[in-house]
Amino acid sequence: MVLLAWLASRHTWLVHLPAAAALMVVLPIIAAQRRGRGIRPWWITCRYLAWAGFLGSILAVASGYLAARGRGLPPLGGLWPLPWPPGPLRLHALGGLACLLLGALCLRSLYRGRQDHQGIGFPALVLGLLWGASALATTYAGQYLLGR
Repeated sequence: MVLLAWLASRHTWLVHLPAAAALMVVLPIIAAQRRGRGIRPWWITCRYLAWAGFLGSILAVASGYLAARGRGLPPLGGLWPLPWPPGPLRLHALGGLACLLLGALCLRSLYRGRQDHQGIGFPALVLGLLWGASALATTYAGQYLLGR
């Protein structure tokens, strides 16, 4: 229980890695759109950033859920608190889940089969851009909740 309380109290620290990775992964994905020799290092960069963002998103969502549960926001037996009023708290929670889902989809699109000379692909670009946008919206809602 002490580990879960510690993880919940560090939510504001744990969200920086996935937000930064989601915003930064867009640049190597754009660079990996071209075809030709020497494109493989950009694939590796995209994959490392996507893995860091996805694993960080798992920690951020888990710590956010534990922090909200510690403040009495979700109902005691339920996983998703439906009676939350619309506003920045709901936007923050939905944005965190969207970051997790878009990170997984982006990671999957980065591992599709391709030849060594082909680009990373348009689906990876779209998912990377959506992932970055959801990270920005989630971060903005989190800052609004903190009053900054």
